[in-house]
This record gives sequence, structure tokens and C-alpha cells, in this order.
Amino acid sequence: MNAIDVRLKLNTLYCFKEGDGIGGAEPYLWTGFLKIDGDTARVSPALALTGIATLRSTPGNQGDLPNHDVDPGENVPIPAVIGEFRTRLKPIPLEQPVGSVEEVGGVVGVIAVLMEEDNIPNSAIAKGHAALDKAVRESLDALVPTLNFAHQEPTDAEIEQMKARIGAAVTKAVKDDVSVWEWLGGFGNMDDRIGSEVFRFAHKELERAGAGGLEIRKRFKNQGDWELQGRVTASPVSTAVGRLQVTLGGIPAAAAAV
Repeated sequence: MNAIDVRLKLNTLYCFKEGDGIGGAEPYLWTGFLKIDGDTARVSPALALTGIATLRSTPGNQGDLPNHDVDPGENVPIPAVIGEFRTRLKPIPLEQPVGSVEEVGGVVGVIAVLMEEDNIPNSAIAKGHAALDKAVRESLDALVPTLNFAHQEPTDAEIEQMKARIGAAVTKAVKDDVSVWEWLGGFGNMDDRIGSEVFRFAHKELERAGAGGLEIRKRFKNQGDWELQGRVTASPVSTAVGRLQVTLGGIPAAAAAV
């Protein structure tokens, strides 16, 4: 198993229908990129995964997408600062090989939370974003010890539990920072969560996909109708190259070039 260079990119947000009534919608996006690999993890002699996950949080809250007035049929480009993750995914070594097996594959992914701006103060949204990063970190730290040689990837049920814990933490952080007066001032029209998703890709899955990579696509039929689109690609780590110099002797200067 080889180390691979991974590029995970959320490219665009497409609006089939915006659910904000008269006028355009104002979507914004939170992301957190994650990986579990040989950089920070090992498989112990007891065949349990030890170590921690790598998490890269991103900036961005209200207004972090370039279009602040989205109508049906529009494609909103996602800036690289919140939508792109480049990393090297390294095999996870076994501290004590099992037969000929000396390493197992890692996993890379992104959690994306798509929101629609209404009247929540930006300060409260910033606290919600901070709570997202903290909840993702805590969930990953809790997840790593449950993985082992026979259970190398989280199940869909485990991912759903993680999403529920993260969502509850974010909602609480936002509510705790919004006073009654602010809520009334906004006529109760608080920012809405359009949807959230965890996209994850295994080492072997990326190797099999080759240069074409794998599509990222998720449709959210809430607060309108939206689709998040992207792609993840991977390539073997480049082999180091040197220089070769050839000197030819005994050939007349007038001879044709070699």
C-alpha cells in the first residue's frame, strides 16, 4: 500500500429552489476536513487503533459564499479556502505485523454544514462554528479507539450518531448566544440549517478510483432544494528523480548529433 496525495474539493452549490420566500436566498457553508492515517495513528499489538485524527477547520460564517442573493437555477462557486483540502494520506503501520500484513489504509473526509442566513447575529453564528470544530474534534477522538484491525472504518450508524452529537452542540452554542431581544428583533426568523453531511473515503477506495477520482454529490431538500457538488482525487506520491549525464567519446565532431 502506497502513500497517496489527495485533493478533496467541494466545487459548487446548485440551487434548484430557494425556500426564503420573496427574494433570493443567502446560503453559507461550514466545513471541517479530517483524516485518520499514519501521520498520527498506529495499530497496537492488540490490533486496536491508537492515536488521534487530524482535523483542519476552515474560516467562514455568514456571507462566506460569493453569491448573497441566490435564485433557482444558479450555481454558486465554493471558494477554495472553505472547500478544498490537499493532504498526503499515509498507510497506518501495525506495531506488530500480522503475517505479511504490516499496514492498513487510512481514511479522509469532510463534514459540511449548509446554512441559510436570516436574522441570527453573526457573533452567535461564529460561536456555532467554533462549537462545530470542537464537537467534530471530540467525536473523532471518541471514534478512533472504537476502530480496530477488523473494523477499520466507521459504520453509517456511527457517522449518524456523530452528526447528531455535532448538530446538538452547534444548536446549543447558537441558542445560548442569542438573547430574547435579538430573537424578537428578528421576528423569530433565525438562520436555518439546510442540511449536513459527512463525506468519507477509504485509502483503498481512492487507489482503485485512479486519476478520475470519485464524485461528491449531496442533495438537500430542505429550506428549498439544493445540491452540493465536488470531487476527490488521489495519485501516488511522486518518486524522487535525479539527473543522468551521458558523455560520448571517440566520435568525430562532424558526426551527426546523437
